Amino acid sequence: MYGLGVNRLGVTNARGGFTPLALFASGEEGVWYDPSDLSTVFQQDGTTATVPWTSGDILDANRVGKLVDKSGNGNDAIQTTLAKCPALKLVGGLYFLEFDGVDDGLQSAAIDFTGTDNMTVFAGARKEADEVAVVAELSANLGNNDGAFRLAAIGGNIWRWSSKGTSVVNANSNEYTPPVTSVLTGLSDISDDVNTLRVDGVQKSSPTANQGTGNYGNHALNVGARNNATSLYLDGKIYGMIVRGSLSSADDIASTETYIAGKTGVTL
Repeated sequence: MYGLGVNRLGVTNARGGFTPLALFASGEEGVWYDPSDLSTVFQQDGTTATVPWTSGDILDANRVGKLVDKSGNGNDAIQTTLAKCPALKLVGGLYFLEFDGVDDGLQSAAIDFTGTDNMTVFAGARKEADEVAVVAELSANLGNNDGAFRLAAIGGNIWRWSSKGTSVVNANSNEYTPPVTSVLTGLSDISDDVNTLRVDGVQKSSPTANQGTGNYGNHALNVGARNNATSLYLDGKIYGMIVRGSLSSADDIASTETYIAGKTGVTL
């Protein structure tokens, strides 16, 4: 049991007193993926609950082909090719999906964010290698599609949050040499040129360059790789992810980052 506590912004919260489902209480579009909830994690055939890996060789039973969206929006993340399925692992009391950096990745069906130009993405992620790799990307390729975003590792020490109306703006933080586990938050408002990257509860970058015009698009969400696992593969782990088609308040940011930190073992 987790008791209530007071977070760094003075908001009472903890895993026992806050649930990310509250972020979708007003009908916000988005996703909530939680590998620690074994009722939401399935094998590649989509029917059999996956057995978490603890030691020894990874078996087909450890491969995750379906990660159920807990937001209520039905945006499940899917991988139909067994070899491209990440593995569910349990290490040190923490559940996560491990992506092999070679061919693993998940993808949702198209998510209709066309009604908003605001976005918040939270993730607990680890990168093991010096690489350019997707943690989460809305659309097949940020560079080729308007109304898109990407949360990614860029080179050896950079976490990056990118948002695009009709023009891409990147927010970078270059303090994170792999292997490193981080609580990542990206916040954007296309029309107001808000594009903020937070790492481990601290704002790291907030460029105000022009993101162009328009709302976010009706695109698939890619997790752990680009475009249904065709490139930019993550060699690392994802402990949880929340995507919300709204610009979250300071209270919601603090509560959610505390929640994600508990899932990743990161101390804020």
